[in-house]
Amino acid sequence: MEKYLLSILGSSVDYYLDSDLYPDEGDFSHSRYLGSYAGGCPLNVGAVAASKGVCVKALDMLGVNDKTTDFLLEKMHEFHIDTENICFDENTSNGKVVIILTGEKRTMHVIDPVRPYYAVDEHLQSVLNNASYIYSLMHMIHRSFETIEPLLEAKKHGAKIVLDGSSKYDDPSRAQILYDLADGLFINSTDYERLRHVSVKEPAEIILENGGDFVVVTDGPNGSHLYLKDTIMSAEALHNVDILDSTGAGDAFAGCFIASLLSGNDYEKALKMASVNGAYACTVFGGQGGIASFDELIRFAREHDYDL
Repeated sequence: MEKYLLSILGSSVDYYLDSDLYPDEGDFSHSRYLGSYAGGCPLNVGAVAASKGVCVKALDMLGVNDKTTDFLLEKMHEFHIDTENICFDENTSNGKVVIILTGEKRTMHVIDPVRPYYAVDEHLQSVLNNASYIYSLMHMIHRSFETIEPLLEAKKHGAKIVLDGSSKYDDPSRAQILYDLADGLFINSTDYERLRHVSVKEPAEIILENGGDFVVVTDGPNGSHLYLKDTIMSAEALHNVDILDSTGAGDAFAGCFIASLLSGNDYEKALKMASVNGAYACTVFGGQGGIASFDELIRFAREHDYDL
């Protein structure tokens, strides 16, 4: 059976603007339009994984009368993402993100999509069950499924649920759902501390004791830490990288890590390759800056004296 990553999307169109003084200009702010890109973290992760030759299927719900739907589908096809399981609904509006760049500062205004829950029929449950990995954001899980039962059923069939743990965790139920679902977790150091404050003990311990496979805590220029059942691994960040746009760096890390595992690499190699891909993404404009083959990443690592 073909191995594939199923990415549960909340696709958006990212509108990039450039401003000299925002948000310090007061009531009025003048900006220059830079371009539009297909966005949303799970879409970025899927695009990054697909660029490594991994089969990626998208699960999304797009608006019927939304002019951005065709744009998003076109981009997914360019990224070599399978769109067969995308649903279309007349009561759905697609997400939009306005990203304002002011020097080295970045301000993101997120307009969330409006959508109903998926109707999980036999076909959709089969797509979930047969995935090697299912990736999504915590809030997309809440927005996509009325209950988490379809995902728990997929886990029984061997699908690995991998989540982005970004959240304020002001709702304790979110932490519990994460612990119920996660076979793998990507989370930055700030959100990891938030999760720790609402947990009875170390979050990585809870996930691994519950049968999870890995937890990755990223910390920007300070590198990343990978927690496994019997060990902890660390990877340094690349240095002397000319940063153009850090948008999507975390998505590049996650997409490369999953693709590395699906390609047969061990955890140590996956962690290092993901670190390289996160740095590479910062040198390219837009959320899909992490799109690169493994060979391109190896060359990038050599150029920056990074030992793979």
